[in-house]
Amino acid sequence: MDVEIYYFSGTGNSFALAREIAGKFGGALYAIPAMMDQEYISPQADALGLVFPVYHKGIPLILKRFVDKMVALENRYLFAVCTYGDTPGLALPHLAKLIQARGGSLAAGFGVQMPFNYLTPTLKLKGFLDAFTLREVPVEKQRALLATAPQHVERIVAYVRARKSGDFAITSDFLTRLADHFDLNETLGKSVWLKVAGVTEPTTLSFLESRQLMDRAFHVDEHCIGCGNCARICPVRNIRMVDNAGDSHRKPQWQQRCEQCFACLQWCPQQAIQFGSNTAGRKRYHHPDVKLADMFLFS
Repeated sequence: MDVEIYYFSGTGNSFALAREIAGKFGGALYAIPAMMDQEYISPQADALGLVFPVYHKGIPLILKRFVDKMVALENRYLFAVCTYGDTPGLALPHLAKLIQARGGSLAAGFGVQMPFNYLTPTLKLKGFLDAFTLREVPVEKQRALLATAPQHVERIVAYVRARKSGDFAITSDFLTRLADHFDLNETLGKSVWLKVAGVTEPTTLSFLESRQLMDRAFHVDEHCIGCGNCARICPVRNIRMVDNAGDSHRKPQWQQRCEQCFACLQWCPQQAIQFGSNTAGRKRYHHPDVKLADMFLFS
């Protein structure tokens, strides 16, 4: 079977899975961010796979932009694999609608739980919006989750080889479905998350697009050595290394086109990148079988 796998990944979870799936098929593996300068994405294979992380119960903005560039999807077998920390949310149904609008049909969508790598609220009621921090997943749980990946890959590969359709991973959470039905992400969800990031001014951007502004909460502490790895690893080239008066080395500056993948924070070798005021000292995470160099997409 002729297969092309397209992936987006911040901390390596989706990359590791995409690499394994592509390897099983002997198929081509493409990083979505590296293709975004193209006017159109014209696949050549008979079967196409999209591998990506779930963000806020939905899809990343870059995935939407990528699918909007895709052409000639008719008569191709399309499948998707989402990685998630809590639930697959409604990412796959949302993706299916985007693909349908481009003339294709998503035959199947699989969900694979991986170690959580984003912010989580604390139990504090006072100053709730200022108390979000990195969730720390115990190493034992990380290993247990990652150990199931080969089983998921085998099931996905067998399903795709048989050209089956109809299998879709979707949340069973009633509140998530209710919020989606009433489009609460565009009101309550957007308001809360922008405030968590310190964005107080109003914006006409959709919730999906407004996440680009959330990089306002990123900053570096005194441990920054100016290595530039954050700029090299950012999948949307959102970080510039700039000179600052009084500093002996350049420091990162975010450009407000962020994907909220947290690659910069999670991969920083000095743990010098912080988000808000509650991430310092918290354990970082990236997939143990993925190297920093694997994540560099641009020179």
